[in-house]
Amino acid sequence: MALNEEFESRIGKGTKASGKLNFRGPVKIEGEAEGEITGEEVVIAAGAVVSARISASKVTIAGAFSGEVTARERVELMATARVQCTINTPSFILNEGAQFDGDCKMPTKKLAA
Repeated sequence: MALNEEFESRIGKGTKASGKLNFRGPVKIEGEAEGEITGEEVVIAAGAVVSARISASKVTIAGAFSGEVTARERVELMATARVQCTINTPSFILNEGAQFDGDCKMPTKKLAA
């Protein structure tokens, strides 16, 4: 899913959410979030600041993120990503320009997150 497509759920710029956040459909985070985030597809937009434990099928990060990511299908760090975390995913895409400081574990079979 491209970063500019419509999302059912969104945490907009200027909004700060914390706690256990659970999304059934795709979610785009443009503001600030912290805690635990679960869902099918999580997109952290450029300019967003997230500190959390994420569990999802697909995770795309273009903003600032710290914490832990467990993705059943894939994790993609866009060129604007600034990430300090541990990643567990069978597919990891690191675009040129992204900053990644942490660990990445890539199991050969899909994770039950």
